[in-house]
Amino acid sequence: MTAWFTFLIALQFAVTIVHDLIDIPGWVHGSQVQAVLGRRKLWLATAINGIFPGIAVAFALYFWRQPKPWFVPDYWLVYCSIAVLSAIAMWYIPYFRGEGDRHKDEYNAMYAGTRHILPPRGGNRRPNLFHIGLHMLFAVNLCLAILLWLKRS
Repeated sequence: MTAWFTFLIALQFAVTIVHDLIDIPGWVHGSQVQAVLGRRKLWLATAINGIFPGIAVAFALYFWRQPKPWFVPDYWLVYCSIAVLSAIAMWYIPYFRGEGDRHKDEYNAMYAGTRHILPPRGGNRRPNLFHIGLHMLFAVNLCLAILLWLKRS
């Protein structure tokens, strides 16, 4: 279980860092995100978004085959919980409840041309297929973090 968590949390870190910086037509359009946010704001957000998953990965690698101090499983649980709650707050609440026109326009510009499986809801932002996959990864890592937290001795 620790090996799976280490692999998946490292994958989460890597994808979180690069997904708004690259262009894969139909999946992620980093150039569109940069056009809306600006280069400096995008890099700042990327750096900030990398800190907490980076710490989770560092703990997973550093304590790979040794007993973990009490704070490591706690950190994983808190970080993974926040990641899932943030995804819900950023994507699913606005999708179902709506938001201001400025935010709708920004998100629609950033993610135009990407694949979507959720139906449109009044022009609200909706997670594209890539983000839904990323959010599923967040959920799997949260489940593993819970199991590792419960398993600690």
